[in-house]
Amino acid sequence: MDDTWTIGELADRAAAALAAGGETPANGRVRDLPNERLIRWYTTIGLVDPPLGRRGRTALYGRRHLLQLVAVKRRQAAGRSIAEIQVELAAATDESLERIADLPAATGNERERFWRERPDISHRPATVTGYDTPRPPVVQGVRLGPDVTLLLEAHDLTDADLDAIASAARPLLEELQRRGLTRSAAPPRRSQ
Repeated sequence: MDDTWTIGELADRAAAALAAGGETPANGRVRDLPNERLIRWYTTIGLVDPPLGRRGRTALYGRRHLLQLVAVKRRQAAGRSIAEIQVELAAATDESLERIADLPAATGNERERFWRERPDISHRPATVTGYDTPRPPVVQGVRLGPDVTLLLEAHDLTDADLDAIASAARPLLEELQRRGLTRSAAPPRRSQ
């Protein structure tokens, strides 16, 4: 399953395809860009096929899902109701979905380009009325020993912060070494 995506990646790809088309829904109550919750709802009501499979607990989606999602949003932008769209797209072939979705032509290796480009999420708020999760914080790692790294959701740790963390970590590192869980109990020395 080389061309599979998580639900978040599917939402980002659909948003990019819709942005390229420049269409917005005619109905102000309709979400113009799909999110994970909306994709799950579309799957429940049969507008989007169930996931192709799973990697652990992560559902995987493919090109047909992208076509279905963009086709639904294009029809909504044209003013069609969900009921009308369900009737039209029920058991639609990939060819008819391709025609309706009208995805922009991919240039180069699409998968490589996806990982090189940062998606434009400037149009999305950090949260949307409780339905989306906030953006994850940036995490810093502080190496306490050869086998132990502390992850912190902190910005700009000072030298004093790092010294305090190293000092507080000594008993933990000693205990981990006693249990045979690390190679060394001594945290790296900080130069002064």
